[in-house]
Formats: sequence, structure tokens, C-alpha cells
Amino acid sequence: MRLPKFRGRSGLILALLVALPLAGYALWWWQAARMVEQGLLAWIAEQRASGALVEHGGLAVDGFPFTLRATLEQPHLATRGAEWRGGRLVAEAAPWNVTQVALSLPGEQRLTLVQAGQPPLDLTARGGGTGHAVWSLAGTVERFGLSFTDLTAQAAGLPMPIASLDVNAAQPGEPPTAHTATGLTVGIVANGLTLPETTPPALGREVKRAELSARVLGRPPRPEPAGLSAWSRDGGTVELDRLALNWGPLAVTMNGTLALDGDLQPQAALTAEIQGAPAVLDAVKPMMRPNEAAMARTVLAMLSRPTGPGGEPVLTAPVTVQNSALFLGPLKVASVPRVVW
Repeated sequence: MRLPKFRGRSGLILALLVALPLAGYALWWWQAARMVEQGLLAWIAEQRASGALVEHGGLAVDGFPFTLRATLEQPHLATRGAEWRGGRLVAEAAPWNVTQVALSLPGEQRLTLVQAGQPPLDLTARGGGTGHAVWSLAGTVERFGLSFTDLTAQAAGLPMPIASLDVNAAQPGEPPTAHTATGLTVGIVANGLTLPETTPPALGREVKRAELSARVLGRPPRPEPAGLSAWSRDGGTVELDRLALNWGPLAVTMNGTLALDGDLQPQAALTAEIQGAPAVLDAVKPMMRPNEAAMARTVLAMLSRPTGPGGEPVLTAPVTVQNSALFLGPLKVASVPRVVW
């Protein structure tokens, strides 16, 4: 008669052994979800306190039991010179590995860049995009990446389709204390850019690939005069590791150093290797005086070297930006618009 009673107690103990860990996990998940929500709200409050406009149509955290998913409806972020509007932003992570976050941006995403005296640049991804982020345990983003396809860039009413765009950034866990250390690394790759019909025919309308890889040395400043001025005075510079462009017959690669002068205007000391320079000269020749075109052709011939027997000449030359002008060797190529911060 005692055996059923023993079995009943055993069943109760077994049920408790199963239920208690499940209940503990559920409680832990809800606490983690609450921390995610509070962290996002704190970040929004911090951005607003620094002068940014941050709006959204609702924030939800769900995904129990195997996912932590934060969804932001109709996000809207506007800072100095830039504005982003999206259909939705979704961030997902495994509860046991919250530092690895998968990003999804469904719906239309639009970024607008504004510079005084220049037409705004709109970049629209109608199909949204995807991305990833890696967070440190201290709560800072160490790596970040976004990928988009089928975009359209538009400036001055001229649409320019882009097949794909990838943006990546990384920063150390602790901000650098010296201006010689890297505070931020940025990479951008655009493929299949179709230029407007007004493009000079000598180069064609298709930019096959544009690539940029750069490192900000020193603690990255806020894009405002006071922060930029302090960063520049402290010796902050940008190391341009690679700037590459493949546009019809033109192939350009550059590297060097960028900085700001006393008026916070860009200055640069770069080295360029250019293939297809004669095609560029043919494209801009109608905008030049006859003596300027002749001088430019002479300079190109002096700076060029053959790649090999029968190879296309490669122009190797210093490229500088100073006093609001762009120079290729001794030749002034173009004026550089003033940047208003």
C-alpha cells in the first residue's frame, strides 16, 4: 500500500526538477528582454539629449523562448547633415549570446545627406537591407555592417541606380588615448552604379565598382565644429588606406592622409595610380581652354609610365587638396566646395 505513495512523491520531485529550471529560464529571459528594452530607450534618450531627433512608431521586445527580438516600427533619426527614415528595424540575438546581433531592415529605407550650398543627396533602398552588429560586454558596438541591393541615389533630380552597397565599421573596446591609434575603421563598397544620361560619353555611364577603406586616428569626434576643432588640434587625422574607382576605361586607386585645416576645411596628401587618364582628359577637354588642355596632356605624359611591353600607361602622381582646390601633381583639376559643419 505504500508503493503508490512513493511513486507519487517521486513524480512530484521529478516534475519540480523539470519545472524549476524552466521557470528560472523564463524569468531570466524576461529580465534580459527588459534590459534590452531599457537599453534602447536609454540610447534614444541619450541621442535626444545630444540634439538628435529620434522618433519611432513603437518598440516591442519578443521572441521567447529561443530569441531576443527587438522591433522598432518606422524609425526616424535626424542629426547634423543626415536623416534616416525606415519602414522597420529588427534586431535579433540568441539569449545566451546577446553580443552577436543580426539586423534586418524590411521595407523602404531612406538616407538623406544635406550640405549647405549643395543639393541634398537621397539614397533609397526600396527592398530594405540586412546587417549585423557585435557588442562588447560594456555595451559599445565593436563591429557593424549593413548590406543593401537595388538602391537609387538621387541628387538635383537625377536618379542613379546602384546594384549593391555594403557598409562596415569597427572600433576598439576602449577609445584611444593618443592621436596615433585607430579610433574607428570604415569600409564602403558600391557595385554597379549607373550614372545620368548627361555623363560624358568618353567614360560611359557605368561605374563598375567604387571602394573606400579608411581609419580615423584618435578619439572619433562628433560632426560639429567644437568637436572637430579639438580633434584636429590634437593631431587627429584620417588614414585613407584605399580609395578605388573602376569607371569605364578609368581605373583609379589612391591612399594617403586626410586632415582639417584651421577653418575645418579638408586637406589631403595622397598618392594615386591611374589607368585611362587620356579618356578622362577627353571627357573634360570641352570645359578647358586650349592651352589648359595642352598643358594637361603634357603633364599626363610626364607622369605616366608603361605597365610593360604594349601595356597601357599608368599615371603615378601625388594628389593634394588644399585651399579649396584639388591638384593632380602641379595641375589644378577642380575646385573643392567648402564644407559647412
